[in-house]
Amino acid sequence: MVAAAVVAVALVVVGVVTLGGDGGGAGRSGNAAKGAKGNGRTPVDPVRLTVTPRDKATKVALDARAKVVADSGRLRAVKVTAGGGRRRLAGKLDTDGRSWVSTGVLAPATRYRVVADAVDDAGAPAREQTSFTTLAPRAELRAAIMPLDGETVGVGLPIGVWFNEPVADRAAVERRLRVRSSKRVTGAWHWFNDREVHYRPRSYWPAGAKVTVAARLAGTDAGGGLWGVADRTVSFRIGERRVSVVDVRTHRMKVTSGGKTLRVLPVSTGREKYPTTNGVHFVIEKNAVKLMDSSTVGIPRNSPGGYYQKVGWSVRISNSGEFVHAAPWSTGSQGRANVSHGCVNLSTANAAWYFGLTRRGDVVEVRGSPKRPGASFGVADWNMSWSRWLAGSAL
Repeated sequence: MVAAAVVAVALVVVGVVTLGGDGGGAGRSGNAAKGAKGNGRTPVDPVRLTVTPRDKATKVALDARAKVVADSGRLRAVKVTAGGGRRRLAGKLDTDGRSWVSTGVLAPATRYRVVADAVDDAGAPAREQTSFTTLAPRAELRAAIMPLDGETVGVGLPIGVWFNEPVADRAAVERRLRVRSSKRVTGAWHWFNDREVHYRPRSYWPAGAKVTVAARLAGTDAGGGLWGVADRTVSFRIGERRVSVVDVRTHRMKVTSGGKTLRVLPVSTGREKYPTTNGVHFVIEKNAVKLMDSSTVGIPRNSPGGYYQKVGWSVRISNSGEFVHAAPWSTGSQGRANVSHGCVNLSTANAAWYFGLTRRGDVVEVRGSPKRPGASFGVADWNMSWSRWLAGSAL
């Protein structure tokens, strides 16, 4: 009995040693640790990062997007900088952490440095550093906009955009011009030439509307090596609806505001040789005193119809030399006959009142004149059919 017990104990001891000395469990664990950097997990592939534009790329287009993609793992941070790190290009990391794309606009002739940090599925870090340089445009496109930011204008003022360089690709530029109105309007852009484009509603602007025009030109390829490099945003308000109707046959101007008649004023319009342009005009500018020179409209100063004099309370309604202004020399004809060189003549008192009432963009409709409207600024926009206006869009 004692011997049997000793044998049993020996067998237990041997069994313990044998389990401990087999090495199978410890050896598998070691191999796994070796494949996953000692953490006991299944081996993982290192992160591979793809960066565009490619490293040391040159003449990169200004509308290109910088992009970093991780084939596994996830991105932790991406920095794209210029100017020695002083300027950072904005970008967005995808929700899964696998890709980053720039949202900012690239500057011309600029070297950018990309630093991308990632981790693999086991948490091991990885970094990629590249650089690229953008192109130098043949010329830089910029825009001036009418109205001015914060201005309150009349219901007839179109939005005007003037470019510093001729635009070859009008469609590309027009796509970057956006108009928003607090009151619903149907409107469109119309190109008058390769440097000038206007926007107007189908009918006059609704009074009280708040309007914003944004020219998102930065990064726009305008064609022929011309690239947009700066954005412009202008916000303005539409004032009360003011429309003045000038009847050249009755020699009267009815001034309305908000649908109500304020005054009916006696006027003298263009004589037979120099008729006032018929149709819709809008107020362009006002001058308390304006030096008027007949030579600017093709009439020599020293001719029988010439003039060169300072005129009070002048409201310009076209760029072809037409104003509503004070004309004390023609008060005897006002309300009776047309004796002007194309302007709408008022007495000094009436002209001062009208001047004080009027703002840029208010409407002056001339009726009954034989002179058809042409392409002059101030009359070209509203005397065009809507179908013709739409035909002037590049889109």
